[in-house]
Amino acid sequence: MIKPIKHIILVLYGLVCLYPFVWMVGTSLKTTQDALANPQSLLPEGAFQWSVFADVWNKLNFYRFFLNSAVVSVIVIIGVVLIYTMMAFSFSKFAYKGKKVIYYMFIALLFVPGVTTLIPLYINMTNLGLENTYVGIILPMINGAAPFAIFLFTSYFRTIPHEMYESAVLDGCGNFKIYYRIYLPLALPAIGTITIMNFIGTWNNVLWPMIIVNDKSMFTLPMGLMYLDSASFKKWNELMAGALITIIPILIAFPFMQKTYIKGMTVGSVKM
Repeated sequence: MIKPIKHIILVLYGLVCLYPFVWMVGTSLKTTQDALANPQSLLPEGAFQWSVFADVWNKLNFYRFFLNSAVVSVIVIIGVVLIYTMMAFSFSKFAYKGKKVIYYMFIALLFVPGVTTLIPLYINMTNLGLENTYVGIILPMINGAAPFAIFLFTSYFRTIPHEMYESAVLDGCGNFKIYYRIYLPLALPAIGTITIMNFIGTWNNVLWPMIIVNDKSMFTLPMGLMYLDSASFKKWNELMAGALITIIPILIAFPFMQKTYIKGMTVGSVKM
C-alpha cells in the first residue's frame, strides 16, 4: 500500500517539475501578441509558430554562439578528465611527502564559494592577456572543477584492488601505462559522472564568460540569451525559443549518460 502512494507522490512531483519546461515550449510556439495576452496558457491559441526558432537562430547569430559553447564545453571536459584522473591516480596509489596535505587542501576548496575567486581570476587572466579568448574562458572552468573531480576520482581509484597495480608492475608496465591502460578504462562510471556534471555546468555558465568576454564573436549561448532579454520590449516567445535552443544539447546528452552518471556517483563516492 505504501509503494503505490510513493509512486503517486513521485509522479505528482515530476509533473510539478515538468510544468516550467512545458510552459517554455508552449510559449516559444506562440506569436508575440499571444505570449503577452495569454502568458499562463500552455499552448498557443492559433497555429504553432515554428518560424520563431529560425528567427531567433538567425537574429542573434546563434550558430557562432553555439560553436563557442561547444568548443568551451568539450575542451573543459577533456581537460578536467585528463588532469584530475592523473592527479587522483597519484593520490590513490603513490606514497610521497605532503600527499595528504595537498589532497585535503583541494578538498577544502569545496567549501570556498566560487564567486570569491572571480576578482583574482580576472586580474590573472587580464595580466596574461587572455581576455576574449577561449583559453581565458576555459582555464578557470577547469580549475573550478578540481575539488569535486579530484575527490570523486580518488575515491573511485581506491575501490580498485591494489593487487591489479602490483601485477601490472610485475609485468613490466610503467606508471603511465598502468594509468591509461588499466585505471582509466575502469574509471568510466566516474568519468561519466564528471563529464555530465561539467558539461551542464560549463554549457550553462554565464557569469565567468560575461566577466572575461566583451567581444560578441566570443559569446556563448547563455550570453546570447542576454541580448534577447535586454530589449525594453521583451518578446517572450523569442526568449523562450532561445532558452529551448540552449538546453537542447543537455536534453540530448543526459539520457544517454544517466546510468553512468548514477553509477559513478554511488560507487565512486560511497566506497572508500
